[in-house]
Amino acid sequence: MPHAPEPFRPPWLARRPERRPSSAGRGYGSAAWQRVRLAVIARDGGMCRMCGLLIHRAGDAHVDHIVEKPQHEAAEATPLSGLQLLCRACHGKKTAG
Repeated sequence: MPHAPEPFRPPWLARRPERRPSSAGRGYGSAAWQRVRLAVIARDGGMCRMCGLLIHRAGDAHVDHIVEKPQHEAAEATPLSGLQLLCRACHGKKTAG
């Protein structure tokens, strides 16, 4: 009896052996992180540090680690001086490289 063929795996999946945990799994859903997030938004006056845009919607306010945090470190472990407020567009540009 013939054997079933191996399932197709696109090449880009082969390079990513494990998926990145969800934002909650990385600590961004915790009450401690929400307090840090609100402190950064207040400190920066609701303005994007890169382009100066005044951010009106909470969903468009991205608190960014200036220096990438180690994966094992809790999200809220970064001191406020290591965080900045970015708008959605600037955060996307910075994260993309």
